[in-house]
Amino acid sequence: MALHDTIGRWEAIRQRMASAEIQPRKFEKMIDQSDLTQPGRLNVYFDGPTYPVVIYRPGRSIRALAWVLASTVTAWLFLADSALAVDSTTAFEVKIDTSVVFTPSEAVELLCDIYSPVERNTSAKGSPVILLVHGGAWSSGSRKALGGYAHRLARNGFVAVSIDYRLAPRWKFPAQVDDVRTAIRWVSDHSESLGIDPQRIGIFGYSAGGHLACLIGTLVDESIETQAATSLWPVDDLRLHNSPKPAAICAGGPPCDLMGLPKGLAFFLGGSPQQIPEVYVAASPLTHASAGDVPTLFIHGLEDSIVPAQCSRSLYQAQRDVGVPSEFLAFEAQGHLLTFLDPRTADSMVDFFRRKLSHPAVP
Repeated sequence: MALHDTIGRWEAIRQRMASAEIQPRKFEKMIDQSDLTQPGRLNVYFDGPTYPVVIYRPGRSIRALAWVLASTVTAWLFLADSALAVDSTTAFEVKIDTSVVFTPSEAVELLCDIYSPVERNTSAKGSPVILLVHGGAWSSGSRKALGGYAHRLARNGFVAVSIDYRLAPRWKFPAQVDDVRTAIRWVSDHSESLGIDPQRIGIFGYSAGGHLACLIGTLVDESIETQAATSLWPVDDLRLHNSPKPAAICAGGPPCDLMGLPKGLAFFLGGSPQQIPEVYVAASPLTHASAGDVPTLFIHGLEDSIVPAQCSRSLYQAQRDVGVPSEFLAFEAQGHLLTFLDPRTADSMVDFFRRKLSHPAVP
């Protein structure tokens, strides 16, 4: 597997990823001996419930920052900087503020990273802002997982805020939903300092993050009692009243009907579907589909064996049936991971937010 053969050619990358199965140390040696010279980023994926390991190339050697315990490398992907670039005549430089606390008044401190386009000519109301909510089965991952997506948004003129949220099993549903609600309120309350328009808030989430984004988007027009069933806050808590409403949502691979998943989610929801069916129903975005939902772009690989594509399609169809102008984008012959990595996912996300939130400021 010659790494340089894959640079800038997604189809070649996609085909090679399916066949890679190498011992981690052997893989590391292969990378060190490669003749890769183009700058970029290499993501390595392992069997089991693990996360991407990013390998950087300083000078002419590639060094792994960390290896996850795993028996084999199951997939790899090199992303050349040139493949991720946007038009230099319109691209912004990006300023990143890391580890910003967005829960100053909460018992649990949660952090976000803020990606801002530099020297943007904002309107009087500010730029659109996109919250990014990471995946990881609600139990792992961090705001760093969507850093590439956040950077892409900022290069295109959006302010992007990638957030952490409380993780299961220590924190069970609906703590994660409240954390996204808190982040929305935080960016709205800090609109002036962030240079954003609180009327143009979008959310992007993938996998578990897509679920949380969709749940927020389907709950916005529900009664306070229904919203309280998906919150740790009491019905009379002011945070449930007059909350800022997102204007657009993009969700990749989201589980929208938790009752329909093949495996129970006791680690996240606190019990099996048989034990607590009402919680599974309340936690499912499909339950709350109605005419007041936030317009959503669903992106799903048709060969997704982790979250079946029907999850997205069902909510999409339910929203279209009641007049919500949601959209559905399907990738043929791709699963959960490849859809996340596919450059078309980021392209479609940016295009959707441009259309729904109007064009951001230009340099």
